[in-house]
Amino acid sequence: MSEEKHEIGLEVLGTEECLQLLSGAVIGRVAFQADGVPHLLPVNYAADADGTVVFRTAEHTVLESVGGRPAVFEADGFDAVNHTGWSVCVRGTGRELTGHDTTARRLLELTVISWAPGQRDRWFAITPDEVTGRRIPLVRAADFGWIPGVVS
Repeated sequence: MSEEKHEIGLEVLGTEECLQLLSGAVIGRVAFQADGVPHLLPVNYAADADGTVVFRTAEHTVLESVGGRPAVFEADGFDAVNHTGWSVCVRGTGRELTGHDTTARRLLELTVISWAPGQRDRWFAITPDEVTGRRIPLVRAADFGWIPGVVS
């Protein structure tokens, strides 16, 4: 067990598990900076086998600014009953997908269904430099002890 795991009580996920969790979700958040201001926006997405995240947006949105910039994508899931959850982050560089190269054409074939209304014809990807993840482990009730603010 690494010291980090022991100190914070979270499980560090391996790359393969991160990629599996990433491929099973459909909503995440893109963090980037535009015009000197940090942004964090929800998107519907698809993930490629290598962790590349693909999402769509409309013309003239702030999400267009992600192209050519450092970006972080985060997806998560949770089980409210068991108080467990996971989070996966993809750190890399954003780029617009225009279909001019083999990789872009392959990524444009991924299914990204936007829940937001209106046309979403601009496709972007975040190519990973790093994929990391954490899990809040399942803890038995006896392991909790006394928790401030919680009455049993």
